[in-house]
Amino acid sequence: MSSLNPLETPDDHLRRCWRQQSCSPCLSENACSWCPFTQSCTPNTHPLPLLAPISQPDICPHWSERWEVRTQPLGCNISAITALSILLSILSTILLSLLAWTTAVAYRRLRRAEWDWTRASIPFNQPQFWTKWHSTSGRSRWASSAAPSSSSSPEEEQQPLLNSQWDNVYRG
Repeated sequence: MSSLNPLETPDDHLRRCWRQQSCSPCLSENACSWCPFTQSCTPNTHPLPLLAPISQPDICPHWSERWEVRTQPLGCNISAITALSILLSILSTILLSLLAWTTAVAYRRLRRAEWDWTRASIPFNQPQFWTKWHSTSGRSRWASSAAPSSSSSPEEEQQPLLNSQWDNVYRG
């Protein structure tokens, strides 16, 4: 690997890169990148060679291969656009997963807060059957308790549910 000489002029740098005729020797030179369509080795002085097409639109001889440039850290088989697409996909997946997890946690906390608020808002003089309970699945439901309410009278409980003409039909 030849070193980048601070006394090297831009023309010397261009000649050093341009004389390479294939990808591997080109990338073995410091500050050089390979343009695959024109089969040329070009100078790349960007601090992060992968991002050179952003600031140097003329990094390759032909404008259409600007994002197809091959750079030092990734080698000859991965272009800049491929590497950036993979990076963007991974970051998007992480971001969406984090967003889904945050939404689920916030939903659970809001449901728990709603349950606590509803439970706290039930006045003490309400009948027992208007209590709210929490199931194991996390859903809250209204349920009646097994104990009868104190407001019902014993006479009402002793009355038949069906009137007398229907009693005769069912008794046979």
